Amino acid sequence: MIDINRLLEKPCYIIDFLPIQVPKDCGGQFFKVENYLLNNYERYGLRDKYIRIILKLMCYYRVSVHWGDCIEQPAPEQVADIIDKIMCNHSGWMDMLFPDKNALLQFEWDCMNLSFYNPDEEMRELLEQIARSEGMFFRKASQ
Repeated sequence: MIDINRLLEKPCYIIDFLPIQVPKDCGGQFFKVENYLLNNYERYGLRDKYIRIILKLMCYYRVSVHWGDCIEQPAPEQVADIIDKIMCNHSGWMDMLFPDKNALLQFEWDCMNLSFYNPDEEMRELLEQIARSEGMFFRKASQ
């Protein structure tokens, strides 16, 4: 059994809508933009991008979703429904384990990115390509 808490201590990479982390006190309006996008995600396709990224990964790897219960090899509709509920309710998160890779994807409604813990080099290369295919950016998370 994979320990999610241990994976959360491993190196983290993200798929984000921005290419680099916004510097503190840069004078931009990150929080206003983030708030706007989180409350208007349908208009800008963020929901669809998140779902397509996750579904593309499901084509390559065996997964189990932890959202309330544990769902082994969830149907695409189940994953889309979970993302919809989290985004519409403006609360919650979903953990997706990749047991053959000892890796974790975490989706939280208020983060504006997908977090990946402990992806190996092969998975990182694939994540970068998938992110690019959706107009998103893949990078190591800031500490």
